[in-house]
Parts: sequence; structure tokens; C-alpha cells
Amino acid sequence: FFSPLAAPLFIRMVLTTVHRLLRLACLLLPASAFGLDPTGTDAAPLPPAAVDIAALHARADLLHLAGNPYWHLLLRYGAPDSSGRSTSEARSASFFLSPDGRHDPSAELHAMLDGLFTSTPSGDDAIRCRFPARANWLQAALQIPLPPANCPGLTEWKRGIRPAQATLVFAADYLNSPSSMFGHTFLRLDAVEHTEDTRLLAYAVNYAANTGTSNSFVFAWKGLTGGFPGEFSLLPYYDKVKEYSDMENRDLWEYELTFTPDELQRLLDHLWELRNIEFPYYFLTRNCSYQLLSLLEAARPGLQLRKDFPLQAIPTDTLRRVLAEPGLLRKRVYRPAAERRLLQDARDNPDTVNEAARQLSRHPAMKTALSPRDEAAALETAYDYRYYRFMEDPHDPDARQTLRQLLVRRAEVDVPDQRTVPAEPPVDPAGGHATARIGLGAGQARGAAYGVLRLRPAYHDLLDIPGGYRQGAHIDFLDGEVRIDDSRQALRLEQLRVIDIDSLANWDVFFHPASWFFGFGYRQAAVDDVGRFSSATSHGVAYIDGGAGASGGNDVMSCYVQAAAGVEAGPALERGWRAGAGPRLGCLFDLPGGRIRLQSDSRYYDNPGRMETRATLEGQLDLGARNGMRLQLGELGSGSVRQGFGEVSWVHYF
Repeated sequence: FFSPLAAPLFIRMVLTTVHRLLRLACLLLPASAFGLDPTGTDAAPLPPAAVDIAALHARADLLHLAGNPYWHLLLRYGAPDSSGRSTSEARSASFFLSPDGRHDPSAELHAMLDGLFTSTPSGDDAIRCRFPARANWLQAALQIPLPPANCPGLTEWKRGIRPAQATLVFAADYLNSPSSMFGHTFLRLDAVEHTEDTRLLAYAVNYAANTGTSNSFVFAWKGLTGGFPGEFSLLPYYDKVKEYSDMENRDLWEYELTFTPDELQRLLDHLWELRNIEFPYYFLTRNCSYQLLSLLEAARPGLQLRKDFPLQAIPTDTLRRVLAEPGLLRKRVYRPAAERRLLQDARDNPDTVNEAARQLSRHPAMKTALSPRDEAAALETAYDYRYYRFMEDPHDPDARQTLRQLLVRRAEVDVPDQRTVPAEPPVDPAGGHATARIGLGAGQARGAAYGVLRLRPAYHDLLDIPGGYRQGAHIDFLDGEVRIDDSRQALRLEQLRVIDIDSLANWDVFFHPASWFFGFGYRQAAVDDVGRFSSATSHGVAYIDGGAGASGGNDVMSCYVQAAAGVEAGPALERGWRAGAGPRLGCLFDLPGGRIRLQSDSRYYDNPGRMETRATLEGQLDLGARNGMRLQLGELGSGSVRQGFGEVSWVHYF
């Protein structure tokens, strides 16, 4: 064995063994053992000739890359089902390379590896150009070189955006749009040269449902069942400001995030992969806010934001969760809506100036007897008011000429601009109460004492803590109430408000908005067909209510009068249903540490023909930011019969 002839054979055996051991170590050791970030792109690539496709597949399996949370994030795989299969939320076939990719993370990963090294498309059709985020992650995880690729489309797209920072934007709720009742979140990508004065030129990343309908009932049904496709889009930020702030009177809150340049590039790479990809849009769960959390997680690996929203993703709650992440917020900016800016000027102006502004908005050449300072204020307010109207109706043939005349006339008055910026509200949307609420209480109604449990998944009513929410707006969704009383000794569903909305928009010098309410669901009827209040004869009905009118007041008190109508349906009613109409009157008081609401609701029902009334006094005393005590007193009337009721309860926001 030690003869001179055996020496070359011995050396060859040693070298072969060392080579095999090194190759096995490369397969078994994780990428982190080489000092690599599994989500980064700083791998030290091997020469292309050294790439062994079979070895890459084997190494990917040994490292269980198909089960890596970041791979599942990039492909939007959900939690495994009972059979262990994970299904992607993406519906578009172009999002996958493997025929089984939507249901098989492993098949998709291996198809990606094959595509990177064996596919023939070039340019923007190359796999590396189509899926840059996936390719970069695999490069770092496997410590492999990527084939050179020329991606003109991706390169030009990134050059046009040039992101230096990302800003999360929250648009306040908008009751007149079903898709925006709870608010809306989107991202803004600011370029290096942008300042606070030029942010409107930045790009906005938006996720929204392609509804194709303005029918609220169709939207509600399809929005709850995933019937609408949702897509990401990239558009100029000034378009979103025009839509939200100028046209829909929604305040915008901008939260600048501390993303690094590398994280911004990861965000762009992943956003590029999501172009024209459809996802099922669910109004309460897989909505704009939830999908934006995915983008943030892709940009900064290690963030775990979506896991806190398994059942619902209300924009204010997701915003609160993002800002709770240590070190993620750099700066906050408040952008008041156009209407709020106009009303701020109106409050600063004397009544004579506001009246002149109203006239000037229609007759810009009208002479006034105002002082130069007051005339300047009147012209500024008139311009802002006419511009606001122009945004509502861009086809107004006289608007452009009127706006031009107002600007020319204002330039002739040698007085500095007098507009004032509305003060930032003391509480931003992220600082408001949590949208879910539970309540426990006791009371007496229909001749019986009862205990009550209430649960509301979302969102805010007129007695809730107001900070961070729109004044006069009330939206309750799936608000349920279960009672047990001493007459039946059994639980029963007292009511379930599927949706309940109040919009108390006050009249002012320039605007006369409608004050309206709408709701539908299930409830125990107050009285039976013969006018009795007995708990033993109570019966459940499905209902739909609505009405409109006007309201007025100030920041402390708001009163309203509305014409109301409704329909109830249930087996205990004589013909199975009944309809009623009548006036609804009320006042809301915002007091230090709480709120009070007085309301009288009268309905004349056609079956049987009689007037029924409900008068209530409700109030909440705030106990910190997450708790409150509520009191409700009232009287029910049916014809000449009257009966009182009362309840006290504790509420907790979570």
C-alpha cells in the first residue's frame, strides 16, 4: 500500500473524499453559516459554470425553503388546511410558474429554480425580470449566482419612481361610499428630490376592489363573500389627494416610515411581481389594509403584522398595529380636507365677509363695500368655495372663467394672503379607541328584568370616545345583543344590527348636507299586534330602517330632524310584515368625559293602524381610553299604552 505505485492512488482518494465532504457541507449548512441574509441580495455568487441544478434542488429541499415564511409571503400562501396543503390567495395564473403552483409551494419553488437557469425567454419576459423579489431571495438563500438579465421594463419603472422613503397614508372614513366606510390606507413613495411642498408629485401604491357597481347592496354582498377582484395599482399621489381631500372631504394622515434603501428596493421588486394580479377582495378581512401589511412585511423581513388580523382588518386597527412596531415611524403629517380648510376660513371671517364670498362665487365682478382686508378675505373664500364646487362638477362651463376672474381681482388687492391652516386634531386615527367593543349590563324592559351581553366587531357609534374619528359619524357592523330575563330564564337574541349608520352632518354657511341614517338586521319587536309589552309575547322581526333630514349645531351640541320610514317582517305579524313612517328628532351633546344623546322616534304603522313611539336618553361616561359606563332610560308607547325601560352597562374596547 505504501509502495511508490500506490501513492498517486492514495492522494486521489484523499482529494475525492475532501471534495465530497465539502459538497455535503454546502448542502447541509444554512445560508446564514456563510454570513448571508436569507432575504437579502448580497450573496457571493459562484462562477456560473459551477451551478449544479440538481444540487440546487436538493439543497432547497434540505433547507425546507418551500416552507419558509418569506417564500409563503411572496406567493401569498395561506395556512395549511387539514391535508397539509397551502393555497395562495392569488387568482391569476400568471403569478405562478408551475401548473400546481397555487396549491403547492414546493412545486412552485422548484419551477422557479428551473426557470432561472433553463428557461429561454429574454428581456422583460425572463423569469428573473418577471419575479425579481423571488429571484433575489433564492439567490441569497442558496448562495447561487443568477444568470445575467436585461430588464428594460423593470429598470425604467424603478427609474421613474426613485423611492427615498415610504409613507403610510390614512384617509378618513367616508360614509357615502360602502368601500370607504371604515377609512382607507395606502402607501406613498417619495423620491429623493421631493419636499413637503412637492409631495403631490410622488407615487401612491393603492389596493382596491374592482367593483364595477355603485349599488350598495351588491357591494355589501360581494364584498363580504369575496366576489370582487382586488388589484394593486400605482398612480400619482395628487390623484388620491384630489379624490379624497378635495372631492370626498376626507382628512389625510401621512405616517413616514423608516425604511432603508434596501427595504424600499425589496418593496418595489415585490410590487412589480404583483402587477395585474387579482386577489379576492373581502370587505372586512382581505382588504386594502391587510394587503398593504403584506407589502410592508416583504420590504422588511421579520415584521409580523398580518398575524394579528385573522378575522378582520379594519384600517384604523391595522394603522395602529403598524405604528406600534418599535422604530418604524419617523414622522407624522396632517393634511386637512378642502372642506375643513374652507370652513376654517369661514369661522375666521365676519358674517358680512362670508355673505360677500357667497355672492362673489357666483358673480366675481360684483362690487362690495368691504374694506381692502375684508374684500381680500371674501375673494379668497369665494375662490376656495367655487373651486370646491368645481371639483364636484368639473364640467361646469362657467367655473374656469369665474375662478380666473376671482384670482385676477384678488391680485389687485394689496393685502397678504389671510388663509389659516386648520389645527391638527388632538387625537389622530391611530390614537382613537379600538374598533371592537364588548359590553355587559343589566336592565328592565317589557315588564321583566334582564342581563345583557353585547359584542360589536366594528366600528364606532355616537356615544363612543370621539378622538380619532369623524364627528357625527356612526357605523356599527354586526352589533349583536343577547339577553336573559327573569320571565323566560333562557337566552335569546335581542337584536343583531348587520349595519347601522348615522351621519349627522351639520349645516353651515356654505354647505347644507343631508343628515341621514340607515340600518337593517334583526330585533325583538317592542310590542305585539295588539299593543302589549309583555316579555312573554315578544317576537323577533327582520327590519330595514332609513331616513333623512337636516342637522345643525357646533362642536358641543348637534340637533337633527329627519323623516323616517321602515319595514318589519316576521311570522308573529298578522300578515307577515308591516310598514311605518314618522318623524325622528334628537340632539347629541359632547361633554367633558362623555356624551349624551336624546332622541324621539315616532312611527305610524299600517298594520294595525296606530302610532308607536320610542323616546330615549342615552349617555356614556368614559373611564380611560378603553372602558366606559353607559346609561339608557326611555319610554315605549303604543296607542295610549306606555311603559318605561332602563339599563346600565359597562363597555370595553379591544
